[in-house]
Amino acid sequence: MEKQYIVTERAHFMCPNMHFGILLELDAHYEEKRVEASLDALAQAHPFLRCTVQYEEGTEKLYYVAKEQSMIYFEEKNSIHHMWEDYKRIAAEKWDLFEEGLLKVYVYPLKEGMKVLFVAHHLLADGRSLLELSQEFANHYVSGMSPKYIEEKLIKSIQDLPSKSELSGISKLLIKRTNKQWKKEQHQVTYKQYQEFTKEYVKNHTVSYKSYQLYGDKLEEMKTSCKENGISMNDLLMAHMYLKTGTNKIIIAVDIREKIKCYQTGALGNYATAIGIVCKTKTTDVIEKAKEVHKCVKAHMQDNRKLMLVLACYLEIEPTLLDSAAISALGGFKSKAGEFVGGSMFGFRKPSSYSITNLGKINNVNIKEAMFIPPASPAAKMTVGVLTVNEKMQLCSSAYEGM
Repeated sequence: MEKQYIVTERAHFMCPNMHFGILLELDAHYEEKRVEASLDALAQAHPFLRCTVQYEEGTEKLYYVAKEQSMIYFEEKNSIHHMWEDYKRIAAEKWDLFEEGLLKVYVYPLKEGMKVLFVAHHLLADGRSLLELSQEFANHYVSGMSPKYIEEKLIKSIQDLPSKSELSGISKLLIKRTNKQWKKEQHQVTYKQYQEFTKEYVKNHTVSYKSYQLYGDKLEEMKTSCKENGISMNDLLMAHMYLKTGTNKIIIAVDIREKIKCYQTGALGNYATAIGIVCKTKTTDVIEKAKEVHKCVKAHMQDNRKLMLVLACYLEIEPTLLDSAAISALGGFKSKAGEFVGGSMFGFRKPSSYSITNLGKINNVNIKEAMFIPPASPAAKMTVGVLTVNEKMQLCSSAYEGM
């Protein structure tokens, strides 16, 4: 594998709760050796599933180190009724990226069929990548379809982004000044400091998860409404979120695979950006709100500078300063530069944002149903993950209790 550096992904490196999941249900009977064979097939097809991370000698750069063997953690569980406890435990347990792999898989045998929980660290993948990976598992386990070998190529410079993605002069100047301040401070967060902080943070900041299902007549009614009003399902879901929460800004994840130059079809990695959609009208009509959302999203999607803003910032900020952003704003490390980036730029100081990530819809004969469990970013009050499989939509929210 060509050496792949952690660049735009670095923002996820030292930030609590940077894991997320896909829960699959398969009709196939559980067999331990078959599961292991399918996971081995995935690891041979995707180098990142055989990777840990490492600092480059003599520099502060981080990169993925590929091993010969699979680094996927696999465990059979006794009861699906304990799934949420199992998932929450992952946040509380030490996940050492220098020693462990980036994917954990838990299997729950059922009387008929099985459920499989894929939990990825954000350094491994974005939501779309994990969905594709879980489909490859289902296709191999149920139908014997082998995944194709794909070598990851990650975003490494502004040249990998579409034209006109560069930061504005003011933004560049602001980041340049903050980088200079960071260098003056002459200190940085160690991974051990981050791990100690995370242990206490997770203990004191409990995340609750709720899931919902939409299918049949209700889903058809929503689809018809979208078609008649020229809006998308995501516009409609966002409109409901605006009206229910009273917020005027929602952060959405946007898949940019078709826009960036380095992406290899089917590769693991992060090929998404995040944009904030502000809608201030006072209407309480959900369709009118959805129409407003549609216009705002369309405007952002047509402006590369707005669309790629967060990634362009990541590329300009000093890597070790990115490491300090979350922990400085959350009170675990003293750095004015880190607090500015984490607090003022990324919103960690006072979580107030709402976020939604919609992975879209798929049809797969090897999957009965599936749910996307979104990451619980410390910058968000609540994040909603949406996935539609075989005409059944499942929504899952992660929210910090007491916020």
